Amino acid sequence: MQETNRRISSIISSWFYIKPLFFSIAQTHYIVPNENISCVMRTGKRKVEFNPALINSLDDETLEKYLSLEMTRVLLGHPYQRQPYHAKAGVLALASDAVVWQMNDKSDAAFYEELAGVRYLREKVGRFATFPEMNFEKWYKYIYDIIYSQKGGESAGSVSVDGMQSLDEMAELWEEDDETREEIESEIKAADDGESDDGQGGQLTRVLKESSDFSFDYRRALTQFRQNIVSANRKLTRMRPSRRYGFKAMGSRYERKANVLIAVDVSGSITDESFEHFTHAIKNFFFLGLIEKIDLIFFDVNLKNTKPIAFSKKVNLDEIKGRGGTNFQVPFDYFEEHKSEYSGMILFSDGEGNCPVIKSGVKNILWILDSRTSYDRNGQWIIKQARCRATYLPF
Repeated sequence: MQETNRRISSIISSWFYIKPLFFSIAQTHYIVPNENISCVMRTGKRKVEFNPALINSLDDETLEKYLSLEMTRVLLGHPYQRQPYHAKAGVLALASDAVVWQMNDKSDAAFYEELAGVRYLREKVGRFATFPEMNFEKWYKYIYDIIYSQKGGESAGSVSVDGMQSLDEMAELWEEDDETREEIESEIKAADDGESDDGQGGQLTRVLKESSDFSFDYRRALTQFRQNIVSANRKLTRMRPSRRYGFKAMGSRYERKANVLIAVDVSGSITDESFEHFTHAIKNFFFLGLIEKIDLIFFDVNLKNTKPIAFSKKVNLDEIKGRGGTNFQVPFDYFEEHKSEYSGMILFSDGEGNCPVIKSGVKNILWILDSRTSYDRNGQWIIKQARCRATYLPF
């Protein structure tokens, strides 16, 4: 066991100069033995697990390839990204193999072509080698369709290759983890800013940068917005002091029901398509339970509704009229006047307008812009404002 740990540590240490991005990512994970797994190595939950018995049969070159494989999965975010609805672990493992095989250094082609997912797919579909997409979720759907179109409805959970463990085991530790994903993206960004090499002439770093979005994903931004609201609603529960600690160790609870104000820009610069996207996003937010109660106001140079509309799944927003200029001071003044009624404000806009004056009593403000172009043009001035965050819709 000690010899195995020494070999792995030696390989990771050698990456400090030749593969600094891999080295940095390896430092974010614990390397731990697991004699109960039937695969050589797997990642997830901030761990890289390995089977000591299987590793002992590998030479150092092959061991490094297995470590590189798992670091690539982590860099791509596969063990930590949001999984498709009703995802099967075995299908996720197949999809990950396919993406890693497509983007990795072809000098190691023989190794990557022996991945369980790649071999399985080559048996199932002849055009796999020329399939163009590299997006993980698209690969997932594609592979899911292959598996469940087989005669007899073959289950992804039972898929195995040449007697290897169930593919489910390879992705058993995978679960959505935004904090880890953000840390990984920060390492990729740092590598790109420092023009770091990844051992492939910078190829992997460039591909990762092109496929990574270092601005906030809007779902993640909304989740963090909600967390800020919940933490702001902490209420003390002890009515009298503790005999030992007095009032210093009071109990508390968090009120999870929160009133949120959503301000929607309906000025002339907002297209019908953008308004439809705003409407779609608001309804999805409500349906997913990320926000419990929503009041809506609409504005251009002034408020378009005299009192907020209480949002429900059946609310009709088609009759809202606007198309004047843009005055961001309007929703912020309303929010200031009614700050005792709301825990935060979400503002849908394209960001085209003058910077509002934000008073000190206003907090928890999330701007959601209608496109990446709007975010690139206006995101920087928005996030410089106190208590403001910004993201955009991926339409």
